[in-house]
Amino acid sequence: MKKIFAIISVILAIAYMICGFNVVVYADTVDELRDKISEKGFKIEDLEKEIDIYNREIVKVQAESQTLTHAISELDWTRKKLNTDIAVTGNQIESTGYTIEKIQVEINNATGKIQSGNLAIANLMRTMDELEAQSLIEVLLANEELSDFWNDLESLQNSRETISDNLVALEILKNELKAKKSEDEEEKQELEELESKFVDQKKVVEYNKKEKTTLLTKTKSKESEYQGLLAEKKAAKEAFEQELAEYESQLKIIIDQSRLPALGSGVLGWPLKDLSIKSCYDGSTDAGNCVTQYFGDTAFARTGAYNGKNHSGVDFRAAVGEQLYSSAAGTVIGVGDTDTVCRYASYGKWVLISHDNGLSTLYAHLSLIKVQSGQYVHKGDIIGYSGNTGHSTGPHLHYSVYASEGVSIGQLKSRACSGAIYTIPLAPFNAYLNPIDYLAQ
Repeated sequence: MKKIFAIISVILAIAYMICGFNVVVYADTVDELRDKISEKGFKIEDLEKEIDIYNREIVKVQAESQTLTHAISELDWTRKKLNTDIAVTGNQIESTGYTIEKIQVEINNATGKIQSGNLAIANLMRTMDELEAQSLIEVLLANEELSDFWNDLESLQNSRETISDNLVALEILKNELKAKKSEDEEEKQELEELESKFVDQKKVVEYNKKEKTTLLTKTKSKESEYQGLLAEKKAAKEAFEQELAEYESQLKIIIDQSRLPALGSGVLGWPLKDLSIKSCYDGSTDAGNCVTQYFGDTAFARTGAYNGKNHSGVDFRAAVGEQLYSSAAGTVIGVGDTDTVCRYASYGKWVLISHDNGLSTLYAHLSLIKVQSGQYVHKGDIIGYSGNTGHSTGPHLHYSVYASEGVSIGQLKSRACSGAIYTIPLAPFNAYLNPIDYLAQ
């Protein structure tokens, strides 16, 4: 009998030794990875401060007079900002890789503990079964003294309690392991998204380089040529807006208001991060991306902009390369690039999404499109990156909201662009809605 309990003691000691060894390896490795993650976090913070500086310089240049020098300066500051964006994403990829590695160490450690615990408990239970298979008389006769008998019974009870405690501990470990595996999957998905973003950002940098090359080629590095280009852009824009207004004024549809969400319901999510619906010109510092032009009969519209018509959406300040998000779940009913048929006149790269709530949203002047026609997207999915394509006096996002029953993808033949045919969203005036009425506050 004493020999059996000596075996139990050895099994428990081995189990504790195995678990203790795992803890030491786990702690050392995780501490090293945690330090690396922390180091990357500080690096990312420093880079994001650089991005803030670049964004302020871009805004400053945009506020100055439109000259070739300022246009080149804006493109150069934008390039610096975009390259720093890439550096941030690169560090986030490395940090996420360290996090996944740390989680894997924790998973392996928990798995090792569970296996060791299961083995120790199995050995204990086999020994307990052998003991309990003996009758009370057999156990009593196996002990030379009565005190030894009571000591053995007490040891047996302690062993049962040890098994019970270990089973509870194992259950906790298994729950922790399940949580770690879930965290591991989330981090791996995050890593995939970051790697995709890294590739996209490089494409946006190429877009920026191409814009600078095109500008220098078109202007021959001369201010007079640049001013001529500005006049050309303005004429193309005004002609397009005139033609669009003429066409859409002929469209007639009765909008069923009962099919639209209630005003102020906040059914649409923000298309940009760090966003505010306050004007960029009221001194507000609530967010980096603010409103440069509101919807409707604005003061700017009354100066003759938009061909004297109301502004059809809201313009948000957004540096080139900002990720854009679907405001709600729905189907992409069209994507396009008006610059391929007539540069500078219209939306440039655009995406139109019909949502499941009776509204449709347009995102225009993009640098890169990430979705395709017919694709179903969820709220918050990345649909593209902000830019400066089409007619745009500076990087921004043009964001329109329509009653879905009133908007469709159509073709508009442009007299101003030698008969070029635009493929763009078209809607009667009453189908245009104020985005502020539906955006989450």
